[in-house]
Amino acid sequence: MPNAQQHTSSQPEEAPSAGLRTFEALRNPNYRWFFASLLANFTAMNMQIFLRGWIVYELTGSYSSLGVMFLVNGLAGFVLAPFAGVFADRVRRRKRVVMICQSVTATVALAIGSLVASGQLRFEHLVMGAVVQGVSRTIMMPSRQALTPQVVGMERLMNAIALNTSAMNFSRLVMPGIAGFVLAAMGGGDGEIGPAAHVYFAMAGLYLYAGLGLAFVQVPDRPAAKGKRASAWAELIDGFRYLIVTPPMRMLAIVNFFMVLFSFSYVMLLPGFAKQVLGAGPAQLGLLTTASGIGSLTGSLLVASMRSERRGLLLLCSGLLLSVGLMAFASSSWLPLSLAIVIVVGLGQAGRMSLGNVLMQGYVDDAYRGRVISIYNLEMSLANAALYPLGQLADSPAIGPQLALGGAAAMLFLLSVGLLIFSPAYRSLG
Repeated sequence: MPNAQQHTSSQPEEAPSAGLRTFEALRNPNYRWFFASLLANFTAMNMQIFLRGWIVYELTGSYSSLGVMFLVNGLAGFVLAPFAGVFADRVRRRKRVVMICQSVTATVALAIGSLVASGQLRFEHLVMGAVVQGVSRTIMMPSRQALTPQVVGMERLMNAIALNTSAMNFSRLVMPGIAGFVLAAMGGGDGEIGPAAHVYFAMAGLYLYAGLGLAFVQVPDRPAAKGKRASAWAELIDGFRYLIVTPPMRMLAIVNFFMVLFSFSYVMLLPGFAKQVLGAGPAQLGLLTTASGIGSLTGSLLVASMRSERRGLLLLCSGLLLSVGLMAFASSSWLPLSLAIVIVVGLGQAGRMSLGNVLMQGYVDDAYRGRVISIYNLEMSLANAALYPLGQLADSPAIGPQLALGGAAAMLFLLSVGLLIFSPAYRSLG
C-alpha cells in the first residue's frame, strides 16, 4: 500500500451523487476553487509554450535556438529545484508562495507583450524571460503540488491529480488553436510577430487570475516545526537518501527521468518541425497542438475514472503507445495524417504524466512530499537541458528533425518494452 499519511480537506464536501466517478473530486467546493486557479494557469502556460516556440523559430529559423529555451529553463530548475522542495516542506503557507510566484510570471508575460507591441523584442529578451519564469515556476511547483492532498484529501488524490492533468490538457485542446488562428488572422508569420502582443497580454491576465483565485482556497497553515530544525542542506540530503532507500520511489524516479527525456523531444521540436517538414503556418501549428490536446484530455479523463490498481502496468503501456505515436509522427510529412497521429501522442503523454504523478504522490511519505516533488522537477530540468543537443542534431543536414525525433521515440519504445518484459516490480505498482 502507498506509504502516505492521510489528509482531510479543510472544507466539508457535498454528499456523493450517482454521477460519474470521473469528476468525484469536484464535489468538494474547496477543490473547485483550486481547480479554477489551475485551469487559468495551465491555459496561460500552454499558450506561452505554443507562442514562445513559434516566435523563437520565426526570429531565428533554428532548432538550436529552440533548444536554448529548454536549456535555460532546465538550468534554472537544476540549480533551484532541490532547495525549492526543502522550502515547500518547511513553509507554513504554501498557498502564499504560489500566489507570489504567479504574480511574477504575470509580470514577465506583460513585459514580453509590451516589447512585442513596441517592435523591440529580441531573442535575448525571450531567454531572460524564460530564466525568470523558470526560477518562479521551480519555486512554485513543489508548494502547489503539495497543496493538492491538503485541499482534497488522500482518498480522492488520484481523481484530483487526474483532473488537474485534465485541466492542463483541456487548455492544450483549446488555447493554442485559438492563439494560432488569432496570429494567422492578424497577419502573423514569415517573420511578422506583432500580433503575438495581444496573446501575451491575455496570458498576463490569466496568470494574475490564477494567483488571485487561490485566495478562495481554504487550507490551514501547516503547524510550526517543534524544536531545532536541521539545516536546509541536511534536509536536502535526507530527501535524496529517502528517495534512494525507498524502492518504489527510487524506481519511479529513474523511469520518470528517461521517459521525460525521450518524450519531450516532440514538444521542443514541434514549432520548427511543423514549418519545415509539414509546411504549416501558425494556424496549422495551433491545430496540431489542439489535436494533441484531444488525445491528452481523453487520456487524463480515463485515468480519473480508473480504480487504484495496476497503475504501473498502465503507465508502461502509456509509454509504449506514446513511443509508437512519436515514431509515426516523425515519419509523416502530410499534415492531415500528422493531425490524426498527434491525437495518439497526446493520449499516451497524458497517461504517462497522470499515472506517474499519481504513483509518486501515493507512495511518498508526507514528511518528504515537497522534497520528492522537487527532485522530480529537478529531473524535468535535467531532461530539458539534455534536449539541447537534440536541437543541434535537428539542425544538422545529415540528420534533420525527422531522424532526431524518431531516434528519441525509438529509445522510449525500447525503454517501455524492456520494463514491460523484465520489470515485474514496476508492473505490479498499484
